[in-house]
Formats: sequence, C-alpha cells, structure tokens
Amino acid sequence: MDTFPLMPIRNQEPLIVERLRIAFPKNPFTIERVPQVLSLDEFKRVVKLSPFIGLAWTGMKPDPDNGRMLKGNMLWRLILINRVSSGLEARFKGDKYDIGMDAMVDVASVLLQGVSFEGQGVTNVTLINSVIADGWTDDNVAIAQLDFTFSFATRAAATGKMQPEDFEALGVTWSINGSTETISDEIQPPQE
Repeated sequence: MDTFPLMPIRNQEPLIVERLRIAFPKNPFTIERVPQVLSLDEFKRVVKLSPFIGLAWTGMKPDPDNGRMLKGNMLWRLILINRVSSGLEARFKGDKYDIGMDAMVDVASVLLQGVSFEGQGVTNVTLINSVIADGWTDDNVAIAQLDFTFSFATRAAATGKMQPEDFEALGVTWSINGSTETISDEIQPPQE
C-alpha cells in the first residue's frame, strides 16, 4: 500500500477497512465512507445495504505538546446498521439468516481495540452506543455507533516545504485518461 506523508486520513482509511474485512466480508457486508451524521435520504439509501458499516472521519485531536511534528489522534466512527425481518429480538441477537447488532458491535470493537498498525499508529475504542435515526421508523432495524481513535504523527518537513516562500505558488498536475501526456501548471499569487 502506498503511504502519503502528511495525509494520515488517507493512510488510515484503507487500513481500517482492511482490518474490518477480517470478520466482515464483502458479501454480505457493505463498508462505505459516510458523513458522521447521515441525512434521512442517505440513511434510507444505506439501510437497504444492510448489514452496513459506515466509516466516518469525525475530526482530529492534536497532542498539546506538538512542536514541529503534528501528532495526535484522528477521530473515527463506525455506523453499524442491521436489518432483520424475523422479529424484534432478531435485530439484536440475529437469526439463521442474518447477523444481529450485538455480534456486529462485539466483533467490530474487538477488531479495533488496541491494534498497532506499523508506521501509522494505534487504534483505541472510545465509545459504543445505540442510536436512532431521527425521522425513521422501522422495528426491524438496529443502529449502533462505535467511536475510536487512530493515533498519528507527521512532519511538515516531509513535504520539503518549510519556508513561507515555499507556499507562494501552487503546482498542479493533471493526468488525462487515455493520454500519455501529463499536463502541469503553476499558479502564482498576484504580486502586490
């Protein structure tokens, strides 16, 4: 896997998904990036994909003693949605056709607690709770969220840009599908 200096979110997301896939295979589990709060329309879409695991980045908490290195914890959330049609209790305990919410929460918490990803950081579960979808009623649906942190450390020096002058221009490169030619441009700020 490629890693990108100064891009902890981009580095962490595939590691989280890969870790979840240990116990939540592509069939029947859908794992997608979602916003931390789903709109009703978005919820209606993802509930059809049940059992569903939404992965949301919710923020970053830097360590108070950061110097030239930016370090801290990325804040992540899993939104777990399970829909079972064989009875109210089955949405939690499962049945012979579907996993229950209890098992989804138990397995996800074990997969994400205290995992050390070499060169990236460590995950820690911080909160798990049952939630409801405001404006949605379906007795066959159970929803939970699992919040966790993923530590990181990154150096601004990794970019090679350390002086204010280094940030005065923006370089952009486009790669057009089917073309072997790469187009580059540099944007200069207006001179005062």
